[in-house]
Amino acid sequence: MLYRVSLFKRRAAFLPVLLTLLLFIPVVAHAHGASGGLILLLPRNFYTVGATLAVAASFVLLAVVPQKPFHRLATTTLSLFRLSERGGRFLSIASTVLVFVLLAAGLYGSYDPLRNPLPLVLWTVGWISMTLACAVFGNLWAVLNPWTGLVDLAHRYFRPRMTLPVSFGYLLAVLQFLIFIWVDLISPYSMDSSRLFFNLSAFWYFNLVGMLLFGKEDWCERAEPLHVYFRLVSAIAPLGKGKAGDVRLGFPGAHAVSLPSLSQSGVAFVLLSLAAGTFDGWSTTFRWIGMLGFNPLNFPGRYGVMWQNSLGLLASWALIWGLYHVCVRVGARLAGAKDAEGDLTGRLVYSILPISVAYHGSHFLTRLLVDYQYLYQMISDPFSLGWDLFGTAQYHVTTSFFSRPDTVFVLWNIQTAIITIGHVVGICMAHTIALDRLGSGRKAVLSQILLALFMVGYTAMGLWLLGAPRI
Repeated sequence: MLYRVSLFKRRAAFLPVLLTLLLFIPVVAHAHGASGGLILLLPRNFYTVGATLAVAASFVLLAVVPQKPFHRLATTTLSLFRLSERGGRFLSIASTVLVFVLLAAGLYGSYDPLRNPLPLVLWTVGWISMTLACAVFGNLWAVLNPWTGLVDLAHRYFRPRMTLPVSFGYLLAVLQFLIFIWVDLISPYSMDSSRLFFNLSAFWYFNLVGMLLFGKEDWCERAEPLHVYFRLVSAIAPLGKGKAGDVRLGFPGAHAVSLPSLSQSGVAFVLLSLAAGTFDGWSTTFRWIGMLGFNPLNFPGRYGVMWQNSLGLLASWALIWGLYHVCVRVGARLAGAKDAEGDLTGRLVYSILPISVAYHGSHFLTRLLVDYQYLYQMISDPFSLGWDLFGTAQYHVTTSFFSRPDTVFVLWNIQTAIITIGHVVGICMAHTIALDRLGSGRKAVLSQILLALFMVGYTAMGLWLLGAPRI
């Protein structure tokens, strides 16, 4: 699929102005590689340089603005309304029912993953869309999860008698999250409804038993990976829940500044989310497939590169973990705050979340545009029984917008804007957290030099991955 549009080069001269304007447009979008080869012949270098300079300029600007007013503005939130907690148990039980419907569809529904609601709802709605929703509206998963309502009812008759060891930290959440990501990105059966039936059943029952034995609060806080992930993601949302139970509006990341420092296992969890998104983009590029010794145009499929991709994911995670720790610890010493290294490591990792979510959103844009059409079609006949409950069973799914230069140009600009905005938010969050911890504007700037360079480099790499030829 080739796109050659000469007018792009004429527009490239206006790139800096375009990117500056895009920074002030609140956009949330999403993407994942569709099947088939894709070679995007756009002026990527212009976009990459422009976006990278915009992110770098934001760090320079933060170094010269008045520090106290900036910190006050970045952390101020406005109370909007009080959120009623009624209905939370009902929503959770409704989610439990939905899980069992999906399991039934996985067991008895169509073998076609685009006509079976289990893979579509699990990955497109439960993973991709929920991440983006929590990044905007706060922790929706807290009331939509499929466990807590049932656990509340069970705890009327018996109380948990075990305590999750503090020494475990987030270890159980990290292990479960790694398995979850492996199934999504590496397993050749990630869209196989019968395999997903067993995977989802095991995941749901394991965490149900954990909550019954150890209590839902502690288990959700440190062991159930989706609770942990969506709670962390909600820290960057403009909307957040205040201490008085009210919904408060602030700048993205304002609610994260006051959060406690994460343990090393919590830091590893956040960095795993970034590594997963990065490797997902990298693992489908022609360059990676070529490095593994395969012809990208004759790719053997996931089964043929399963162990290579498994090692690649772990290597990506280890590399990002090492780079992050070097940036934070060296930055703390440059600022003369060696005693704050541990605390900064556990707090500055929150500034990685907008980068992870931005790449998640940009990367999955095309997948959502296609998958929600399949969901719209499938909702009328979820068990492939010939039904047409809502009159959408005959809807024709289209991908024609991928072959039109004007729509490709719009999609590419949206993806570029999302990544750029995510990195700018990340730099602002890191500077605000450093100010909050170190107190001095000079120390905050010095502590962020290497981390800012890390984020600037990630901007360039993220845009390269989006535009790279891929399977």
